[in-house]
Amino acid sequence: MRVRVFFSADYAPAGIPSLARLGVAAAEFERQGLADIRAPAPLDVDVLRGLHDEAYLQAFLRGREPLASSQGIAWSPAMRDATLAMLAGQIEAARHALAHGMAMNLARGFHHAVYERGSGFCPINGLALVAHAMPDQRVFVVDCDEHGGNGTEEYAARLPNLFNASIFGTRFGCVGHARSWAFEVRVPRDGFAAYAAALKRIEQRLERERPDLVLYQAGADCHVGDPKSRACLSTRRMLERDLRVFRMVRRLGLPIVVVVAGGYQRASAVARLNAQTLRAARHVLLR
Repeated sequence: MRVRVFFSADYAPAGIPSLARLGVAAAEFERQGLADIRAPAPLDVDVLRGLHDEAYLQAFLRGREPLASSQGIAWSPAMRDATLAMLAGQIEAARHALAHGMAMNLARGFHHAVYERGSGFCPINGLALVAHAMPDQRVFVVDCDEHGGNGTEEYAARLPNLFNASIFGTRFGCVGHARSWAFEVRVPRDGFAAYAAALKRIEQRLERERPDLVLYQAGADCHVGDPKSRACLSTRRMLERDLRVFRMVRRLGLPIVVVVAGGYQRASAVARLNAQTLRAARHVLLR
């Protein structure tokens, strides 16, 4: 069976390499026959009201500098439209997962954006958006990107239905609080057993909190070949990471949305890692 994956060409405009690589991943998914790819409907921007400071939101939508480019990628209409398309996919993927058990949004991670501005290549916090748009749903983010989800951690203190757990090699300001748990693991220093132990602690939190929906940041930038990686997971260990996450949500009966998040190697290498995550999801959740 193919996994429902939300993606459109609007996600991956030419000239922005960190976004263009998403199109390479979509082509890899199709080549391997892994995905039922659907383009999301256009985003109703009213759903963003109140998620970020209104001055920042208007600056981003209208291209008012310097706030419009505060996330670290120069603002352009194409970058804005790609962001809005990915956010639309985030909401549709959440709805599909709640109805059918799982979905993927072939999108960047969104997790560094804070209330007042964008940050770390993340203009709008699309993880917090799910909790913001669905206040009756308890949303738990399992973030396995190279970089700690500092923005989502901030939003977990603002939104009572949002929880965040990050395993990272690079802290990026993520320190933890009452509804956010932070685990720094660098495999060359700590061993993969420390990474597995952090995943086990997250599973215990999931069992305790019993959320309605899990958002899984399956970052590829923690791979040993990534220039930004300090976590330094091998390809095999990344597969083990994915299998452990999917097995914990299956055991607990929780729906899940997968987001591909970061990746800074060659686009083809990142696409293969993203496809490995999708194969792991099919193996565990669609048997």
